[in-house]
Amino acid sequence: MNSYRQSLYTGVIRVLANLVMVAAVFVGMYMSAHSTAASELVFSVWFFGISLPVWGAAFWLTRLVRRRWPAVGQSLVDLPKRGPCLVCWQVAQTATQPLPVRSRGGRTA
Repeated sequence: MNSYRQSLYTGVIRVLANLVMVAAVFVGMYMSAHSTAASELVFSVWFFGISLPVWGAAFWLTRLVRRRWPAVGQSLVDLPKRGPCLVCWQVAQTATQPLPVRSRGGRTA
């Protein structure tokens, strides 16, 4: 269920950020048409003034969603000197032959 929620919420965040980007293009074009200054400058100020904070917030929200609802095979681990980190667990390869068990102290059981 967490993988579904994670993909749903991150998808919604991306769609909303893209809609705001389209709106930023229209706002930038509208404001540059009604300004007496250079239109490229006004468009750039409005477009990047809207889009950079929106994508910063989208990346931050995506990070929060991934921490809140980790996907299957992921967990939040508290690593030394790094704090809590989201890690993926995978089994690289299964053993073809069982390994012999050694006891501690050099004695065999």
